[in-house]
Amino acid sequence: MKKTTILLIWVSVSFTTVFAQEKIFANYFDIEVNSPKNTEVIGRIHLERNKDVLTNPIPKSYQFAIVSQKDNLFDIKTLFDPAGRIMGILSAKQKLNANFLGNQKLTVVLKDDNKQLNSFTITVKVVKETLLKTLYNRYKDYTVSTEGSRMYGRKVFKDEKIAELIGELGRNNGKFASFGFYGKNPATYKSPTGKKIEYEWTQVATNIGGLGYAYAKSKKYGPNGQPADREQLKNALYSAINAYTESVPVEGSDVVINGKPIGPYTGDGFINLRMHNLVEKQIAGHQWVVSDPLIAPSVHLMPDMMTDIAKGNKQAERVYYNFVRFYQTQMAETPPRRDITGSDDKEEDRWDVIQDTLRSSGAWADANLGHRSRWLLAMPIIWADYNRPLTYVQYWYSDFYNDKPFKGMSFSPGWSPNGVAGDVARWMTKNKVPTHEYAQSGFQPDGTISHHVAAGTDMAMFAYGFEWLTDCFVGFKQFKNTDFKLADDVYQFPADRLEKIYPKMIYKNQLDFLVTGRSYAEDLKKFVTRNYLESFEKLEKAKSKETRLTNQEALQNVYDKIKNNKFESSGTDAFWVNEFLVHRRGENEKPFYVSLKLKSKRTVGAEDFDKIRKTWYAGYGILPLKIRGNEYAHNVLANFDWHALPGLTEEWRTDSIPFASSQASLPGDNEVGGVTADGANGMGIYHHFPREKYSSATALKSYYFINDKIIALGNNIKRLRPGQQKNIVTTVDQSSFINPLTIFYNGKTEVIEPSKSVNLAFEITTPIWLHTGEKGYIIYPEGKQNIVIKTGKEVNTTDPDIANNTPNFIISIDHGLNPNKDAGYFYSLVPNVSSKDMDAVLTKYQKEIVYKKEADAHGVFTDKTWELAFFKPSSITVADLTVKAESPALMILKDNGNKWKVTMSNPSPVIDKQQLVFHVSKPLKAGKYEYSLGGIYPRKGEFVTITSEEKGSKIVVELADKRDEAFYNYQAELYNAAPVSIEIDK
Repeated sequence: MKKTTILLIWVSVSFTTVFAQEKIFANYFDIEVNSPKNTEVIGRIHLERNKDVLTNPIPKSYQFAIVSQKDNLFDIKTLFDPAGRIMGILSAKQKLNANFLGNQKLTVVLKDDNKQLNSFTITVKVVKETLLKTLYNRYKDYTVSTEGSRMYGRKVFKDEKIAELIGELGRNNGKFASFGFYGKNPATYKSPTGKKIEYEWTQVATNIGGLGYAYAKSKKYGPNGQPADREQLKNALYSAINAYTESVPVEGSDVVINGKPIGPYTGDGFINLRMHNLVEKQIAGHQWVVSDPLIAPSVHLMPDMMTDIAKGNKQAERVYYNFVRFYQTQMAETPPRRDITGSDDKEEDRWDVIQDTLRSSGAWADANLGHRSRWLLAMPIIWADYNRPLTYVQYWYSDFYNDKPFKGMSFSPGWSPNGVAGDVARWMTKNKVPTHEYAQSGFQPDGTISHHVAAGTDMAMFAYGFEWLTDCFVGFKQFKNTDFKLADDVYQFPADRLEKIYPKMIYKNQLDFLVTGRSYAEDLKKFVTRNYLESFEKLEKAKSKETRLTNQEALQNVYDKIKNNKFESSGTDAFWVNEFLVHRRGENEKPFYVSLKLKSKRTVGAEDFDKIRKTWYAGYGILPLKIRGNEYAHNVLANFDWHALPGLTEEWRTDSIPFASSQASLPGDNEVGGVTADGANGMGIYHHFPREKYSSATALKSYYFINDKIIALGNNIKRLRPGQQKNIVTTVDQSSFINPLTIFYNGKTEVIEPSKSVNLAFEITTPIWLHTGEKGYIIYPEGKQNIVIKTGKEVNTTDPDIANNTPNFIISIDHGLNPNKDAGYFYSLVPNVSSKDMDAVLTKYQKEIVYKKEADAHGVFTDKTWELAFFKPSSITVADLTVKAESPALMILKDNGNKWKVTMSNPSPVIDKQQLVFHVSKPLKAGKYEYSLGGIYPRKGEFVTITSEEKGSKIVVELADKRDEAFYNYQAELYNAAPVSIEIDK
């Protein structure tokens, strides 16, 4: 077969003169070469003022005209759409053959009768295929894929059902017979089910989605089916879409309450229903539930629909303009969320003070961009017109604010709609949202991701953060190698996080369940081997020819190692904003991974959407240790007693965890909670002081990670609330029970086989050890201490509905019903050890570990390293070092032979806190030491001043504070808690 190359003509625009009277949208045009005479150019000319036609109609005397063109190739006509919006439509005056390759320039004017208002130039170029065809071909299959299943409502009908529905729609003028909302006022309509009207909208949308799927995929009704059957389905889709979209209110005047329109703006007819309790809260921020199922039908209908429109098919034209009207719902926001000055309601004030563009990235600066991207990427195809703006919702335009509080202010700073192709390409760059304060959606300077932040900063490295980071890869690919291709930095942003951050939280190809947000119970190995690795592949496929990544080699290296399950890492990383720490070994060492997750007034734990709540305590000082990597796999967590997470000090309740909002566990009421690390070792401090009323205990807790030693200290354990009147315990571990559990206590050894279920309780007065698999545990009693061990069926599984036969074990220290004033604990987790080695390890640890617990400070010394935790201004002596801190603080002091390395951080960060001050008993070399800060992008910090003081030294750390906002890119509040490390010559 002879290969035919199709050449296209691309038209771009540059303005020669722009008058103040009207703002023109005419950015991009193209048309296939060899198109016959009268073929319309893709891309129409629009006015910005089209958004205001209901309140400021465009005069019918307006018209477009071509005043000059070199080869006289095009005609132009002026058209007003059903809403009264003006458009200039270019069409070919003759067949455009290959002789017209190259540039063709046209000068166009907008006139009001004989008065010229604007003059601008458009340029015609020859290309291989239209941008519209490129976008359509790249997106159409995705809309009916498993990954894109929301775009057809996740509904697949058999051909027999399709025939039945075609008949039903034919008999009912496009209406599905079992729904009564058609043509009804939402203010008065009462659903027979008692649910809000959007539930019916959603069901009808999914039915249409199922029909659209058939139009794309069915053997009978699809592209390769029988033409007559396909025509039947197309007409049924036309009628169903028209009936549905015309019944959903859009303009504020579409709904009248008490004699007044529900709102003055486009979209108010839909979104303001929430303000009158006519729809539920969910839909006000998740508009896609009523529109996503129409995407596959919309996209797959477009080629045939545009052909029908060109032939004068009024039904098809009605569908097109109904799409233009209906999809305005997707950029409508409730009045509280449009307030750019901020509000007291954190949930409504979702994007902070939008007019403060130094600290807010504007509207839609959250992970829901992943959801919205499905609709966004369909819009250039559905509009079939590059220059029709993405939306007519007025408050997205920069002129809405009348240049207040500063010139060019817009709802999304730096953008005002001006043409759907460029608009959508721009939104594909908006996953790069930095946070500037706590409880703000975005990407933290420590590398973590936060999304749902109404209660406090969350850590969502899976749902919804990973989607936020990677969903836009589909958009990157849509625009690659086009005139709207994205810049390198847009690709670099996710590439850095895939390469630098996620691997630190992945061990033996499983993501840490503490960092996954709502996805804690999913198969996190599948996340790594499927979602995570596929994201590398998708990013690579989405790159344009010119795209260059600075870490391409490192990305490939991480990908190869994780794909082959050979990735290892050694180091300690403090993700200080989210109060999370990872301490791991594995590079030429025996591998292990231990993590710590805290919460405070600033932060929360994992979200929970399940009917039976499980992650209530995920964040209350949780300390899991992995050797094999599957110790906390999803099949293990399915059998967990979620009242006894590793590291938790709480009442060991047996009742149901409260069912409420997804973050009902709330932030803590504690100011003090933080982590620090020097790259090799780390520590954490945590005042357990729950705000929610289900928890019953309070405690001072600290954690130490020095080489392969993992140490946990606690004291001041008290009952805070009556609770269930069960004993308060500290859970040393709850993990998979695959190997025998050996216990050495009170001079005897006991072995519990995994097949056995035991509930063992005993008192100790001397140190004991326990062991299973490659994990050891040493518990050092303080006076008399009670130990409780449960295995197998004795573990009170929180969620029986998902339980399986994977046995767990629990080791806990029992502090009693009402712990006395001396209640505390001291235990160690020991990685990579056998049971026969545990006696020697216990002896070794007793010699090597020095610890101290005061009322307001804890400390540990081992391996030439001091780690000190100060809950209040206080002093503590550990071994031969005395340190006084003038405020809550963390300090690591390491003797490296000829140098000291000191690492400090602030565990109660506030923007006003300017310094950390320590007094140490060792003489350190006086001087002013500059420091750098870590995180995803290490950066220059400030300085530490050391002065001599009696026989010791005074250390003053200058912290990031409100004086330094510009220096820290207006993230000073977040950097206030970052670890500060310096080296000091002896």
